[in-house]
Amino acid sequence: MATDSLQNAQKRAMQYWYVDGTFEFSFGGICLILAAYFYANYLLAGSWLANLLTALFVLIIIGGSFLVNRLVMTMKERITFPRTGYIAFQRKSGASRLGRLLLIGVVAATISALMTLFLLQPAAGFDRVVAVSGILFGAVLVYLGFRTGMARFFINAAIGVLAGLALGFANLPENLGLTSFYGVLGLALLTIGGISLWQYLRQNPNVQPDGGDDEK
Repeated sequence: MATDSLQNAQKRAMQYWYVDGTFEFSFGGICLILAAYFYANYLLAGSWLANLLTALFVLIIIGGSFLVNRLVMTMKERITFPRTGYIAFQRKSGASRLGRLLLIGVVAATISALMTLFLLQPAAGFDRVVAVSGILFGAVLVYLGFRTGMARFFINAAIGVLAGLALGFANLPENLGLTSFYGVLGLALLTIGGISLWQYLRQNPNVQPDGGDDEK
């Protein structure tokens, strides 16, 4: 019983963290950065700039992700926390963090190896890279859906999988498929995030010290 209560409390805390749609803003922003990256590679194909972009891929993604997450946290600090408070999650111990990092590393290496083996045998008329990207994104979002119990993550997952499969069959030229996939997914996530934020603001008006609120 105590374990169930603790798990329910943890799930409610996770639901609170994701309730305002900022996850979709963060994830969607990163997807749009990826779309811009692959489109730039498409436009610059064969040039030294394309090679430079490829070499800087990790730095671009890390830098872009940091910027997007910083903007999202600023949004939470200005909109979410003043309305419904702040939840500080308990920090993991050093051993727990190390174990989690090792697990993530093993999973990432396994997925990379499987994708490499899978993509070494391209199918004519079908872009496997885009399709696998959609399936992987869908798997991550389904996991979040089960962890949080929030239905919209399953909607996000379905959009990712369907977009990946549809664009896989479309078999667009190199890098255009990934550009389209991340662009579609990014815009869809931003839209769903906007709807979630709108619902959150309606349910949680910003109460002023005089007892009123700043939203009519």
